[in-house]
Amino acid sequence: MTTPFRTRPDDGPQLSASEAVHDAIHQMVRQFADPMAWLRELVQNALDAGASAISVHLDYQPDRVSDRGALLASVTDDGHGMDQDTIERSLVVLFRSTKDRDPTKIGKFGVGFFSVFGAGPSIVTVDSGRADAPEALRLSFRPDFTYELEAIPPRRGTTVTLTLQRSAAQASEFAERSLAALSRWCPHVAAPLQLSTHGIPAGDRDVRIDRPFDIEGPVTLTHRVDARTVLALAVDPVASVAFYNRGILLHATTDTPLPGVRWKIDAHDLHHTVSRDNVRRDAAFARAQQLAAELARTALRERFVAAFAAAASRSASARHAKQPSPDAALLAAWARLALDAPFKLKPAEVAWPLAHPLASAPGRVTASFAPGILQRPERRYAAGPSALTAALARKDIAVVDIGVAGPGAEALLALLRAHHHEDRVVPVDARYLLARPLHANDLVPHARKLLEALRPLLPALGLREVFLGTIDGYGRDRAFAAFAHDPRATEFLLDATRDEPFSLEEGRALLLHVTHPRVAAAVDAARSDPSLAALALLRAVALHAGSLDARRDLSLFTLATPS
Repeated sequence: MTTPFRTRPDDGPQLSASEAVHDAIHQMVRQFADPMAWLRELVQNALDAGASAISVHLDYQPDRVSDRGALLASVTDDGHGMDQDTIERSLVVLFRSTKDRDPTKIGKFGVGFFSVFGAGPSIVTVDSGRADAPEALRLSFRPDFTYELEAIPPRRGTTVTLTLQRSAAQASEFAERSLAALSRWCPHVAAPLQLSTHGIPAGDRDVRIDRPFDIEGPVTLTHRVDARTVLALAVDPVASVAFYNRGILLHATTDTPLPGVRWKIDAHDLHHTVSRDNVRRDAAFARAQQLAAELARTALRERFVAAFAAAASRSASARHAKQPSPDAALLAAWARLALDAPFKLKPAEVAWPLAHPLASAPGRVTASFAPGILQRPERRYAAGPSALTAALARKDIAVVDIGVAGPGAEALLALLRAHHHEDRVVPVDARYLLARPLHANDLVPHARKLLEALRPLLPALGLREVFLGTIDGYGRDRAFAAFAHDPRATEFLLDATRDEPFSLEEGRALLLHVTHPRVAAAVDAARSDPSLAALALLRAVALHAGSLDARRDLSLFTLATPS
């Protein structure tokens, strides 16, 4: 019997399919922006029918005459099925559903089922039966929205089959789009969901779609409220949220009030809007937001603090082993998140990667700093380990290695400044100078000759000793440094704000920076005339230091040209 869709339940004679009915169906189909939405809708219907397993099957049958074959796309479930009364009073009546009064069911026959027509089928067949029924029913829909209802052998559950006319290439594309649609909309569906294909030119496949409701990321949290509500959260600079009901996606968006959190919730009381493209903004929605916010600022934040410390430790250890920092991008991103809620860190909670472990704690590669209350302690940082940072560590002076964050080092520095008074956070290169004399055995012969020629001239400037060596940190572009001489020391760590390293004070030692162009030129000139090279170099140093007056200049010439 061929029968049209009806616009309302009616026990009397069937009305002819009218233009109004056609328009109503087309409007309902158009509300589904994606023509593949029918897969989601039929999976929802299967869940509402109590299915314990759902399968989607694509079978392509090429036509030997034309280039378009028949693609049979079906969704099968083992739910409780439909009887004739359900079909005639609900399924084929526009905008009517047996689920209207059941808050646990998310599908709507009156809306969702019509999505099948968005795929453009030539025939839609629904085979459905109940377990205790002597026979099942087959409902066949034509493109003009008329249908036939007939009896078939008994079965349990429902199979909806779309017959589509497709070329081989289109069939392969349809298979890929089906996999993408199911993976997007039904990733955590509350029943095993299988996609299988046969005869598809791109190749047959058998794919399990459903997977556990969890979330990926370096810092995650899964929280189960009850048997029907579960949340999964991850720390992520790109915030987003996804809402599910029994594992089927209702809505996903980056518009979320939780910065730095990627989260999702599966709750039985979350529902689609009538347009099927969003989640209802109701009391359940508000509860979900509140619960996620609470978890983010408590349990997830605790994990964030621990993960930050672990990443800082791994990265610092890698740097000490002269290996790339494994968590550079992560630390930079987390440092930005640590400036604001919900992950805003207190100063004492931050584990700072050290350029070198301190002498008093050789096994610790990170350190935490409490904020100063009565005083404002200075915090030092560097772009990476160096001879200078190693020397500071030997003096138990902590240096934060912001370079572990790679290109994002500025983010780590911004966090350090936010916690410890910006004017008290200083780069070590702007504060400390490391002077390291070279041993005579490490010098080329003409460099040793230069030193021998320099020593007799030192009394003219009141200096005690002279070395050739290297300068790191503050003043590394200078030709010399001067400091109080300690014969036992192999290096001299100077504080530029206190030690005046470029002042030629009485009794100091002078270190000449061998890589500086002026010093290097003097070493080279000492090949032919060490005395002249020594005089010229020492006069240039004294002139630069502002220490060359007439008396000292005369004294230099006198010592350089003995009678």
